[in-house]
Amino acid sequence: MRKTVTVFAATGVAGSACVEELLRQDLFDVRILVRRSGMQERSSSGALRSGDDKRKQWDDWSARGVEIRSADVTDHAELIPALAGTDYLVSCVPFSATESQYPLIWAAREAGVERFVPSEFGFIYEWEQFWPSDTVHRTVARQKAFIRRVIELAGLDYTIIPAGLWPEYYMLEPVAVMGDGEQPFAWSSGRDLGRIIPHVLAHPLSRNAICPVAATAYCSWNELLAAREAARGRTVERRYLSSAEWRALYAAQPPGPLQHIMAIGVAATECPPGMPLWAHWNGLHLPDFRGTPLNELFRDYIEPFVAAMQGAMSG
Repeated sequence: MRKTVTVFAATGVAGSACVEELLRQDLFDVRILVRRSGMQERSSSGALRSGDDKRKQWDDWSARGVEIRSADVTDHAELIPALAGTDYLVSCVPFSATESQYPLIWAAREAGVERFVPSEFGFIYEWEQFWPSDTVHRTVARQKAFIRRVIELAGLDYTIIPAGLWPEYYMLEPVAVMGDGEQPFAWSSGRDLGRIIPHVLAHPLSRNAICPVAATAYCSWNELLAAREAARGRTVERRYLSSAEWRALYAAQPPGPLQHIMAIGVAATECPPGMPLWAHWNGLHLPDFRGTPLNELFRDYIEPFVAAMQGAMSG
């Protein structure tokens, strides 16, 4: 019998890619849970899709067999019938909306949901919560690590999918490189992350497991930037920053998205030897999955994303 997957926050980059891959994969029945009219939430980048844009997306999915359900996602009683019939619930909320998942978890329990996939698509927060520097991102890591405990207390199965770094957020020049650029990192663009989620869910070893993926590539900063240079045909300006330099940048940055990026740099460069905050689970368990080729990714997605970020910052 086919399982039903419901995706919450499905119109973001990762959420929409997840729905598209679920439809392409055709292993699950697909639903999305949308906020009742008037309720909005910004993405991690601060962008906000228009209501018309979202409705066009929903209409397209509905025509392709996706069931659309809506609810006040803060209302426990309203969420239960909206989640009824769901086997796997995937949350794609941005990191700034971690706490919005608590009502989902408890309603999922009463609705008979089998497994919850929380939005933990960054570092391995179970480890990062114990890192030495007290940054805003370590606070987020502690919140996200606690989510797993809440899921367990609710009696739900879980799948945690840490995804390393989203490369589109780290390409503003001069690129600030974490360390000497030689250590392999897990890289997952928002699109590739969304694509890999259904494959992780379908794997029998993903139940009650932490599955750290590199959905786009598992390579060093230098290798990634070399691919960008090949795609652009010019040198990419960069700075190699130590842990102390990342801490100084973080201390000088006012609250906001850039401060979070600085905090991530602090965490990445504070990794003890042999204990990185990322891994390559899919290399072992999903060897046939392929991320977007880097030249295509830079040309069609990352460069336009970076240009939009620059425009937003200058505006």
